[in-house]
Amino acid sequence: MSVALFSSPVVSPLPSAWLRGIGLLVWAWLCLAFPVQARVLLRVGIAVNKPQVRLGSSAPARLLDAQGQPLAEVPAMQPLQASRIGSAVSLAGQQGERLYLQPTTPDGLVFIDQNWYRGWVELIPGESGVIAINQVGLEDYVSSVVGSEMGHRFPMEALKAQAVASRTYALYHRSHRSQQPFDLGSGIDWQVYKGVAAESNRTQAAARETAGQVLVHQGQLINAVFHSSGGGHTDDAGNVWLESRPYLQGVPDFDHHSPVFSWTATIPAQQLQQLAGGIGAIRSIEILRSSPWGRAITLRLVGSQGSKDVSGSEFRRALGLRSTMIAISPRGEAATTASLTPAGANFPAFFQIQGRGYGHGVGMSQWGAAALASQNYSYQQILSHYYRNTSLAVVEGR
Repeated sequence: MSVALFSSPVVSPLPSAWLRGIGLLVWAWLCLAFPVQARVLLRVGIAVNKPQVRLGSSAPARLLDAQGQPLAEVPAMQPLQASRIGSAVSLAGQQGERLYLQPTTPDGLVFIDQNWYRGWVELIPGESGVIAINQVGLEDYVSSVVGSEMGHRFPMEALKAQAVASRTYALYHRSHRSQQPFDLGSGIDWQVYKGVAAESNRTQAAARETAGQVLVHQGQLINAVFHSSGGGHTDDAGNVWLESRPYLQGVPDFDHHSPVFSWTATIPAQQLQQLAGGIGAIRSIEILRSSPWGRAITLRLVGSQGSKDVSGSEFRRALGLRSTMIAISPRGEAATTASLTPAGANFPAFFQIQGRGYGHGVGMSQWGAAALASQNYSYQQILSHYYRNTSLAVVEGR
């Protein structure tokens, strides 16, 4: 697999690490069974370290061992349950260090845990349970992620921008995880992937009409992160994660019609006291450092018995806030334990947080992309705005 610019020859090869752990015989068998399957495969962790995983197939399926040898035939729609036994996985009365559940028809789907997926299932033992991996063609994956992350009602150019960003994100992580059991996960810590339920004609069109297109910086895939709503301005990666990227710079956002452009949260002082731990009743919260666009980088919780500094990301995660673009005000007067408060001191009962945007605020804003698309900007222009110093390239062998 290689990456080529639209206007020039191959820029740089991408690591072909997806064969890791899978014997060549398995790959040869799969290619013969499904010659039209996409050549670029992703291994997506769906269920990780679960005691049992529910599985099934919409079509008759074969259970294969690590060498691609058939172990059993599985009828369509038969409920199955995988579990770990020692250093092996067990399914349908068979055990092995690695098992595959493969539908026998190209349009067959596999069921993992609670969703249907295209492709097939790979099972391996994890540290504390079973790991169920969906091996799926790149473009099928992208179609589902666009629907999972953005839905299908946004303007088509926004959906296309999401398709390119999600494809790039997936291949970037695939190229950096050659020693890991799977390329990327399927939940909110990665990019959400819900299988065929999230697909629609419009998400499939967005994937098809941008097929193979990725974003590169100096010939290398970028980490094309994105978020829901930037609150009027996105931010530099270095402000949010303390690790700068030349293509992840703060830019004006156009998400003013986003339902999460502005919001309010009320946090009880007792909850903050538990978060801080050991500093007594909370007197105040100070934003020590913020980005030029108002995202809290470092905060200080001041209590009756000391203080504690936390990062903006930690503060957001612990309190379940929508973003770190916040302003904090004390409200009310708490009835506090005498041993925790100086005599005569007044302590807030809760803190009101006024916020803007939703997500980490780095990379493409989905609501901003929708606004630009509604103003007739193309997906190429949208991507160029949110990912600076990048070019579009094509993944060969898609």
